[in-house]
Amino acid sequence: MKNKRITFGGNTLAFVVIIFGILALINFLSTRRFIRADLTEDKRYTISKATKGVLNSLDDIVTITAYFSTDPAEVARIRRDVRDVLDEYNAFSNKLQIDFVNPANFDDAQKQELRFKGIPEVQVNVPKKDKMEIANVYMGISIGYSGKEETLPMVRSTANLEYDLTSTILKVTTKEAKTVGFLTGHGEFDINAQEYQQFRQLLDKNGQGQYNITSVNLQDGKAVDATVTTLVVAGVKQPLTEREKYELDQFIMRGGKAIFLIDPIQMQPGTMQGTPLSTGLNDLLEHYGAKLGNNLLVDRRFHENARFQQGFMTIFQPYPYFVKIIKPNFSAEHAITNQLEALTMPWTSSLEVIGKENITGTVLAKTSEFGQTLQGYYNLRPDFPIPDAETQAYPVAVALEGQFKSFYTDKEIPSVATDDATSVEDNETPVPTQDTAERTTITESAQTQIVVVGTAQLLIQLNANSVNFFLNTVDWLTLGDALIGIRSQTITDRPLQIKTRSGEFREVSEIEKNFIKYLCTVGIPLLVVIFGLVRYFLKSRAKRMVEAFSTRNMTSD
Repeated sequence: MKNKRITFGGNTLAFVVIIFGILALINFLSTRRFIRADLTEDKRYTISKATKGVLNSLDDIVTITAYFSTDPAEVARIRRDVRDVLDEYNAFSNKLQIDFVNPANFDDAQKQELRFKGIPEVQVNVPKKDKMEIANVYMGISIGYSGKEETLPMVRSTANLEYDLTSTILKVTTKEAKTVGFLTGHGEFDINAQEYQQFRQLLDKNGQGQYNITSVNLQDGKAVDATVTTLVVAGVKQPLTEREKYELDQFIMRGGKAIFLIDPIQMQPGTMQGTPLSTGLNDLLEHYGAKLGNNLLVDRRFHENARFQQGFMTIFQPYPYFVKIIKPNFSAEHAITNQLEALTMPWTSSLEVIGKENITGTVLAKTSEFGQTLQGYYNLRPDFPIPDAETQAYPVAVALEGQFKSFYTDKEIPSVATDDATSVEDNETPVPTQDTAERTTITESAQTQIVVVGTAQLLIQLNANSVNFFLNTVDWLTLGDALIGIRSQTITDRPLQIKTRSGEFREVSEIEKNFIKYLCTVGIPLLVVIFGLVRYFLKSRAKRMVEAFSTRNMTSD
């Protein structure tokens, strides 16, 4: 019996030692490589593939120094969250040197040096003993590479930290910034105009020094500057001359990337009346593979509310001309749109992808199946009836990739327009002048990309979704896919949708939204109360029946 107890005790001890050994081994291995499951739909708590790609491409050590105070508790929590993110960065690259520094014990000279770096001491409100006090803290990050250094002056949360970190790493490791040009001279969206400074600031912040921004004017007949990588043609109001179109064509033939945002109509000043707008770009874009519809779209199912002035009142009402694109109607494969949730396209036209040799066309966004086209003179008042017509899904944004053929192959090089020059609307071919003598037309491009959108108003009707769509497009053309997946993780517009009998998804109406809201806030608690009352009455009834039965038994006895 005693031997059995000893054997049992020895086996138990051996089992415990083995378990502890396994746990120690798991702990040791976890310090070398970690595994975790992120169950969110867009993997927002996991470093994206884009960041992993940037980290894998590092050719030398990048130093990341986090200057964080350890007090008060609110700052310590942010410091801990930042450390978690940086630990994950460190796990995917051996080219990172990460340090955490608490500047609390820095002397005045060291604090001054931090300020020169761009990391200031900031003041935060801290609750103490039922009152708010001000604390001086540091919450900045410095990123350095080969003598270059950039800073994130204040990190208040980790919501956008991955994007900020990765874009800054790209900034300090990029050997040469790329240039994004905006075409001017035809009433286009002017990135340097005072009314668009908010958009310029967003673009500058997004680029994080990855690219320079400049204006491009082709009226002098000179080629687009060789430093321009991506050209934005947004909101042309007057037709381009043949020479300007030629320079656009040759820019693309040299491997340049281009974004065309083409307005289909022009609004009459002070009215809600629109007339068709001719830009002279239709034939050029159709040659590349994107045909403009020369129409105006409405969507009878998915559209935004617009603000209108009625006397002294401002009202919001549904406006079918502000077409809303939702998740199922974006390209799920393309980097520009695969993580967007919604996009509003004000006064947009339809597009069509034309099959071209060596060109891949992708529909980035389209209307619902209740899209409808209008043509002619447009009365855009919200109370003006829209005639019934056949409906279908219409593309509103397309991407073209491949090797493009020049529109001017086997054509004379157009001359520079003068005051009495032939307009692009005429059918005559301009006579070549001396300035074309040394020019040679490039007839086929290298591998490049073009994006065509049926409206430029999304840059003017500024909102978070239109900004993200445009910045995604600029990033995809200028930098590749490196940053798109990171920024898109912060997009949270998720409209409530229901599945129809046909299998399509549609956004719920305001009546349905209110029904769901009141069902959740009132209906469910009411059901709980009713269930409790029914249960109470049933138990009371059962109790009375038991008492009555007991009384009858006692009487019969």
